[in-house]
Amino acid sequence: MLPSLREDYLEAIQQFLEKNAHSPRYAELAVTLGKPESLVCSDMKDLVSSGDVSLLPDGVIALTGKGKQTGESVMKKHETLQCFLSEILGMDTATASDEACTLEHAVSDETIDRLGRLIVKRDGLGQHRWGKHGKGAGISPRAENDHDCECPSISDCDEGENVIIHCIHGRAGAKRLLDLGMVPGEHASIKRKLSDGALVVQIKGCDVALSPEIASAIGVERSS
Repeated sequence: MLPSLREDYLEAIQQFLEKNAHSPRYAELAVTLGKPESLVCSDMKDLVSSGDVSLLPDGVIALTGKGKQTGESVMKKHETLQCFLSEILGMDTATASDEACTLEHAVSDETIDRLGRLIVKRDGLGQHRWGKHGKGAGISPRAENDHDCECPSISDCDEGENVIIHCIHGRAGAKRLLDLGMVPGEHASIKRKLSDGALVVQIKGCDVALSPEIASAIGVERSS
């Protein structure tokens, strides 16, 4: 069985379990995946051999610890990628989900962890905030809301200060700053403050000019 097909099966079983509070039977999994039941039955033999599932006497397909770990990992990748593609890149939800289904099999855990630092939240004013998640989890519509960000903006800092990017307020600002490589979790230093409130910030060895509006949207943590 191809690794991508194995992951699709384990993801589908885990999703079914979480949605229905019980493991699927052959017919239920076949409907979920849009596959003939006979093909699902045949493929389950490979998953039993690989130690990913156990077939119970009443026809229930139960994930083993190994299978559950893989299923949850693939789900996290899918949710992270789908949310990134739809919220950051502006794809419609259906297209983003289809793309995520393809990418989830090739993307590395490191990439997912980096994307997982960007989270879509809505604060009390209904604004989007992109920031670091305290537990480092992936982007997920099921995640709990963060506390409102109370960190200073980068425009509040002085020349020569070192900071860590914490969050970015506003979707438009987030897109612009991602293009500049200014991602939550990255270290930056304030090189120069101009009289009109604009800043020159060094990040990843490059100097980036920020307008007062963009600078005010960047929440930071002061660093030594």
